[in-house]
Amino acid sequence: MLKPEDFRTNTWKRLTQTLTDRLQELRELNDSPSFGPEKTAQLRGGIAELKKILALADNASASPAVDPDELTSVGDPGQ
Repeated sequence: MLKPEDFRTNTWKRLTQTLTDRLQELRELNDSPSFGPEKTAQLRGGIAELKKILALADNASASPAVDPDELTSVGDPGQ
């Protein structure tokens, strides 16, 4: 599972840029009137998947910074 700090790396920033560029390409293709319903559905599926991947960073920032289970001390008699 990805952690919030994973989304602050240079690798994530480069990947985000690559995915954003591809998302724009797919959106432009989707606007083309020359595609039939099957190709349009395929493009929309690709767009949806890229948006899900890009949203991972948003989901990570919305989650707690520390997993509550990580706060429990091992061997603490109060736990």
